[in-house]
Amino acid sequence: MIKILAYLYFFLSTVTYGQFKIITVAVLDFEARGINEQEAGTLTDRFTSELNNTKTMRLVERGMMAEILEEQGFQQTGCTTDECAVEVGALLGVQNMISGSIGKIGGTYTIDVKMVSVETGATEKTKSVTYVGKVDGLIVEMEILAWELMELKPPQALLLKKRMGVDSYLSQQTKQKTKIGAMTRSLLLPGYGQFYSGKKKSAFFFMGTQVAFLGLALNAQSKFNSLQSDQDAAHLSYKASVSQSDIETYATKIINLDSDLQSANDQLTLFSISAASTWALNILHAYISGPDEDLASLPVYLAYNPVSRGFGLTWSISL
Repeated sequence: MIKILAYLYFFLSTVTYGQFKIITVAVLDFEARGINEQEAGTLTDRFTSELNNTKTMRLVERGMMAEILEEQGFQQTGCTTDECAVEVGALLGVQNMISGSIGKIGGTYTIDVKMVSVETGATEKTKSVTYVGKVDGLIVEMEILAWELMELKPPQALLLKKRMGVDSYLSQQTKQKTKIGAMTRSLLLPGYGQFYSGKKKSAFFFMGTQVAFLGLALNAQSKFNSLQSDQDAAHLSYKASVSQSDIETYATKIINLDSDLQSANDQLTLFSISAASTWALNILHAYISGPDEDLASLPVYLAYNPVSRGFGLTWSISL
């Protein structure tokens, strides 16, 4: 089910973006000023992932970008000027380059980011942020900055994370209900996922329907077993019969029982299939009607491939 939704999402995204001019962008590692390179790299990764969630451009996947630059003998480290960014952009064949710096003075952090046109070398957008607090909080600032650089309003979830603090927000998220949670519960017991999502009417419907079909299937099975025993007894009597009338009587009974057995078997098949279908439909319904989630949060997206000059699916998981 998840795969189907993911494919549908990507198809619709591709169609939508096909109606507009798609710009291609690459992000350079942010320059570290007062923090270590590893922290700067992690923050750059988070910024890049969130930038992709804005769906305003197509990004070059960072691993592919590093591979291409290495093949060209270009060292990204120390590339802090606009001229250098333009040179990298030309190698990658993108239209815009994003670069920035993360600095620390005392307990205050500053983040500066800019987008440069590869064609003209002109700075198209700039954004600056000042932050006071633990270095962990910079993650949220970087995520929000990605939206603000694109002149978009950050999602409410990010703003809430900033307001509550990362620890409090993550603690709340562990208790948040999800579509997967609803689907898993309905997989265990029909209607349980709907109860989990607060859809009580649907829960009672699926639970009642499932019980009804299972009851009918068990009844059909019981009837089939009883008829099977009667037929076996009729066969024994038929073989033991010596008079013509008894032979004809038991032969007729066997034929009638065979017809009844076929009817009971058809009912058993019908009710079993109905029970299985209700179970499957219940799982699908539990997922679709479950707690709302943003499809943009799926860890798969279309990334720009500078080698083929095309787009491909890329996995990106934020930890």
